[in-house]
Amino acid sequence: MESAIEASLAEDSSDSDSTEISDAERHAQLKSIAEALIFSTNEPLTEAQFLTVVGRHAKGMLAGLVAELNADYVHTGRSIEILHVAKGYQFFTRPEYAHALKKLFTERSRTRLSRAALESLAVIAFRGPVTRAEIDEIRGVESSGVIRTLLDRRLVQVKGRAEVIGRPMLYETTEEFLRHFGLSSLDDLPKHHELTREWGELQESSKESDADVQEQNGIQADPDNEAGSDIEAASGEIGTHEKDKIDTPDVTGDENGHNNQFTVNRENKPLDSEQ
Repeated sequence: MESAIEASLAEDSSDSDSTEISDAERHAQLKSIAEALIFSTNEPLTEAQFLTVVGRHAKGMLAGLVAELNADYVHTGRSIEILHVAKGYQFFTRPEYAHALKKLFTERSRTRLSRAALESLAVIAFRGPVTRAEIDEIRGVESSGVIRTLLDRRLVQVKGRAEVIGRPMLYETTEEFLRHFGLSSLDDLPKHHELTREWGELQESSKESDADVQEQNGIQADPDNEAGSDIEAASGEIGTHEKDKIDTPDVTGDENGHNNQFTVNRENKPLDSEQ
C-alpha cells in the first residue's frame, strides 16, 4: 500500500513508476489522498494545494474525486460529507445530525453577532466593496463599531481606498465569511429578485395572519383611524432604534444546517477560539 501511494505521488518525476500500479489503483490512491488531505486541514483544501502534493498530472481531478467520496459516504450511510466552500473542500457533518451536535455542545460558550453587525455584514456582502459612509447611509445609523467587530472576527477586510475626496477605506467580505456561511463564492448569495419575491411573500403572509387574528377577536380594521396609524408609525421608529441591541444566533455553520464541527473538533479546538 505504501509503495502504491509513493508511486502515485512520484508519477511526475519518473515515467517508470506508471507501470508499477494500474490506472484503477492509481485513481483509488488519489481518492484516498484527497480524503486524507481534506480531513487533515483546518481550512478548505484548494485544488492548487492538492496538486502541490500529488503533481500536475491530477489537474482537474479533485472535484470528481470529492464527488466519488461523497457517493461512498451516502452508500455506506456516513454522517459526514465534503462541501465546496471558500474555493476549496472541507468536511462537514450532514444536516440531519445537527440535533445531536447541538446536544453535545449546548454548554459551550459562543460569541454572537448583533443584528447591527449582521446588517452591516449583509450590506458589505451584497454591495461591497463599500465605504463606511455608504454602509451608514443604507442602515441609517453609524456603523464604525460594528465594522470593527466584523474586522476582529475576520469576516470582512479592507479592500483599499475609494477614489473620492478623503479616500475612505473600502470593505469587502473574506474567505472566512464564505467558510462560516457555507458559500463557495459570493455568487451563491440570493439574487435581488429572489429576496424581493420572498419579502413580498412574507409581507402577504403577515397581512393574512393579522387579518385572521382580528377576525377571531371580532376586531374590524378602521382605515380612517388616524390615531392607530400614528401608533403604528411610532412603533416602527422604536423598532428601528432598538434593533442594534438585539442579539442574533451565532454564525457558526450555514443556513442549510451543515456544521463543520466535525473538522474543528478533531483537534479539540472551539470554532470561536480566535475570536
